[in-house]
Amino acid sequence: MTLFRLECKTHTKSLLIWMIVVTLLTFGMMAMFPSMKESMGEFKNAMPQELMEAFNISDMAALSTVGGYFGYIFQYIMIATGIFAAMLGTNSLAREEAEGTIEYLYAQPISRTSIIVSKMLSSLLLYTLYWIISVCVSLLICLIFKESSASASDLVTNFSLFALAGWVMGLTFLSVGFLLSSMLSSNKSATSLSLGLVFLTYILGIVGKLQHDFRFLTYFSPIEAALPSKVFQDGIEGKYMLTDWLIILIACCLTFWIYRRKDLKV
Repeated sequence: MTLFRLECKTHTKSLLIWMIVVTLLTFGMMAMFPSMKESMGEFKNAMPQELMEAFNISDMAALSTVGGYFGYIFQYIMIATGIFAAMLGTNSLAREEAEGTIEYLYAQPISRTSIIVSKMLSSLLLYTLYWIISVCVSLLICLIFKESSASASDLVTNFSLFALAGWVMGLTFLSVGFLLSSMLSSNKSATSLSLGLVFLTYILGIVGKLQHDFRFLTYFSPIEAALPSKVFQDGIEGKYMLTDWLIILIACCLTFWIYRRKDLKV
């Protein structure tokens, strides 16, 4: 439990910064909704249909509603969320070797399995807090800017589904981040690896939507499965969730297997 508390304390500052930035970005983009409704027609004529579908803006009628507009703008916040989750994972285990604190942990009556469990639980708690607050704040902002004809109960229902799908998305990046961290001896490349992981999977999702022959690539894009525009319209698709949970399970098992056999630098 000592390691668990230390991990939570270490990341509290960055957690607060991320939540403040995401809140301000969401509010700023949603504040443009009333004026953006008037220019949807011009926006539609400015881009090819295929490109609009790739970036989830093919349904211009939906974009004129607060839920549709939120679904479009929040996909970029979800990229940031994936980066935050991936960085939590990639920094976790490798940081101990990079900073030399692994020697201190070795002096404690704690096993490698306990180290992994404590770090996973603390990262899970931090990410879950971040996601719950982000979703609640986003829902509140949408209720503030919603059109008079929009149903508040429908928004709450849609956000409930989106909260679950987005949470699983972040867990996927978090677990893969832990897997990468178990193989690293330094956390210097953690940021670049996190950025590369999230943007690579996001691009795979775009390619899968642009080219029907590569449609299977969307299964390797956790963001694609949790896009609010898709969840609001079609609900949660089980096939995407199943893929994410399989990745989470495999990544966690490999993390334990690799880290317990790893030669740690002390």
